[in-house]
Amino acid sequence: MPKKIPKITVYMPNFNYGDYIEEAITSIKKQVFKDWELIIIDDGSTDDSLKILEKYSDDEKITVIKQKNQGLNITNNVAIRLSRGRYIVRVDADDYVDENFLTVLSSVLDDKPHIGLVFPDYHHVDPDGNILETIRREKITNEDELLDLPAHGACTMYRKEILQNLGSYSEEFTCQDGYDIWIRFIEKYKPYNINIPLFYYRQHSSNLTKSSQKILDTRGAIKKKFVESRSNLHIKVLGLVLVHQSSIYKQNGPFVQVNNKNLIDYILDESMQSEFLTDIAVSSSDLNVKKYLEESYPNTLFAEREKKLSSFDANTIDIVDDALEKVEKNTEKKYDAVCILSISTPLLKSKHIDHAVNTLQVFQVDSVRSISEEFAPCFNHDSNGLVGINISDGKSPRLERNSIYKDNGAILLTSRECIKNKILTGDKVSHITMLEEESVKINSDYEFWLAEKIISEWNVQ
Repeated sequence: MPKKIPKITVYMPNFNYGDYIEEAITSIKKQVFKDWELIIIDDGSTDDSLKILEKYSDDEKITVIKQKNQGLNITNNVAIRLSRGRYIVRVDADDYVDENFLTVLSSVLDDKPHIGLVFPDYHHVDPDGNILETIRREKITNEDELLDLPAHGACTMYRKEILQNLGSYSEEFTCQDGYDIWIRFIEKYKPYNINIPLFYYRQHSSNLTKSSQKILDTRGAIKKKFVESRSNLHIKVLGLVLVHQSSIYKQNGPFVQVNNKNLIDYILDESMQSEFLTDIAVSSSDLNVKKYLEESYPNTLFAEREKKLSSFDANTIDIVDDALEKVEKNTEKKYDAVCILSISTPLLKSKHIDHAVNTLQVFQVDSVRSISEEFAPCFNHDSNGLVGINISDGKSPRLERNSIYKDNGAILLTSRECIKNKILTGDKVSHITMLEEESVKINSDYEFWLAEKIISEWNVQ
């Protein structure tokens, strides 16, 4: 007799998580909802995982697949092909789920046929399973929302048909599988989330070693692929470098040498390597800058700034609007957006500029800022003294909206419409994340020293 087709497929990739996988499997077997199958795919483990998995060989609801190490995205696609359920969800082998996990998520998909995926809140736990904090995601409420913070890659339940319609997971990327699926998903389908913590995301040495740089670079590559595959997403962007003649700190002028290179050269060289800037212009009232561009960067446009826009109290939006008007008159082009750049951030790279331009298009926002995330405790001051903003006491949930993002001053990409309406950012503002070492802005002797130090180390590497 053929096996009954289950309603839900749970799949569990495993690579050397022998210390945790039994707890993950047990959490599935204890589900209140019983109409499931579990596909465990061992991705070439070299620990005792296979020995542990042998004990489940006689369980009719569990299938164990052994394969050579293929990586997560290929493993995800293997699971989709083998799955029989109409809903599918990944549970990682080092995590575990609440007994109501399948009940709650499948009920949403049952009751809301227009919803294509659903994800819950979750607990951070230590290697021993002790709760460190509870993460509460912002509630998705309406169609106009900016959906630039993706669902967690694991423990998000999909309608399998939708995953198949999206072409499953892209196998050219080795991480950020959830991000890739997310930006393709929200283009056509609607997500939903539940503000109930239903899984336990374990933090341990093995899953904290992933390079932040690799994650950010992969997100940039995912967005680039998305934009390049859609003919309607190619916009004209003016890269606009602002050079201020009047500055409180004198060591961030255009011809100040940082590691034997002019500050202005750092940003111009990276801008010229950008794949998505249509033209590059410099706004300045300094005619020495104009002469330098003519000699060293002849393809760079110069927008001469009037004296009234060169004072300390001049508004940035007026400077940008003035430059845009002059450049458009000169080039006879109409730009869709302006990427405002600063010579004070010499560690900015062309990949960050391209990431910002692609972010604007992927999420169809008005503006994009470059930021770094602040993980250290931050406070407000009230009548009783300091009150934490982004601090979790381990008891109350840490709210997504309380995360702190610092504008690092490297990139502000904004639409032409915003500029002509005399605003620097519109209603919908997305972001790109830059690492702390990439976000140094020279406004002090310490930051000057730090920038030189980092650039010297990068040059050695």
